[in-house]
Amino acid sequence: MRKALEGIRVVAVEHAVAAPLCSRHLSEMGAEVIKIERPQGGDFARSYDDYVNGEASHFSWLNHGKKSLTLDLKSDAGWEKFLGLLQGADVLISNLAPGALERIMPDEIMNEIPQLIRCHISGYGPTGPYANRKAYDLLVQGETGVIASTGTEEQKARPGVSVADLAGGIYALGAINAALFERTKTGKGQRIDISLFDALTEWMSPLLLAQKYSGQTPPPAGRGHASITPYGPYQTKDGKEVQIAVQNDGQWVRLCRDVLEREDLATDQSLADNSSRLERREYVESETTKSFLNFDLDTVIRRLGEFDVPYGIMRDVPEVVEHPQLLERDRWVEVRGQAGKEFEVLLPPFLSSAEGMEHRKVPSLGEHSTQF
Repeated sequence: MRKALEGIRVVAVEHAVAAPLCSRHLSEMGAEVIKIERPQGGDFARSYDDYVNGEASHFSWLNHGKKSLTLDLKSDAGWEKFLGLLQGADVLISNLAPGALERIMPDEIMNEIPQLIRCHISGYGPTGPYANRKAYDLLVQGETGVIASTGTEEQKARPGVSVADLAGGIYALGAINAALFERTKTGKGQRIDISLFDALTEWMSPLLLAQKYSGQTPPPAGRGHASITPYGPYQTKDGKEVQIAVQNDGQWVRLCRDVLEREDLATDQSLADNSSRLERREYVESETTKSFLNFDLDTVIRRLGEFDVPYGIMRDVPEVVEHPQLLERDRWVEVRGQAGKEFEVLLPPFLSSAEGMEHRKVPSLGEHSTQF
């Protein structure tokens, strides 16, 4: 797959997260990605922090393997160079503010480049009452109910990663690859519009459907699940936490009888299915929590594995960096930062190994301007 898009040229007028994630994955599939940046400062994610050898973590994560070209798109010279790049390009990605790219390159001009696939990522889409609103991940999470459904009823929370941006970037990636495939049959490009709002409302569908058809919204369940119980982290006798995900009634019985030694819960017909357990959620969670406290983590894990109850360990970020699944499968690979210092990033999920992958570098601002 790392050579699947070899020979494809992508021009990316992008910043922050959504479009850069999409274009980085396209580059990892073999495409040449030319990142267009403002001469003054470039992508503002360059200055988010200095965690990676003095360079920004978001920018380092999302931009290795690309070429950086600085252009003032409001100047005649910049506009002419940009138009020339598009003549030889296959894909244009943009997540500028609403209307910004259209002011620079109106659709009439874009339509004169029939092979070009144009993907615009916006907050709310090109039409509707919110079309002209600037949108950032936090704002879209609020508008789509993600924050209202995260955390607890007493303390709502924003997820720890930028789920709106990530969702938009991944939907854009899928749509662009589909458009490239379609172009092999028609010879024509097309315009794609991806909205962060649409991406997150899609992901919110179980809760939206519950409200739409029952008039009830499952309350936020903290670290648990809005529609399943028991589901989530539970503390063990030695102060550690294990997560369980009871997906069916057989797992519930095995959890109670074989793992937690609670025959009374296993045989209680008022708890025999998930709907019944949800009706008595407070009792189920209280009894499950109390029962886990009778055993240490090693005992619990051994029993959960033996009796086929899905589980995981609650890990903090330092533990995840050294996660045995990442280390054993060689998921960390070296790339170079802007100043040439080596650091490690994770392979994209669609690559099983780094074999045959060219060494990648994070571009400094305008590093490749003289090439175009």
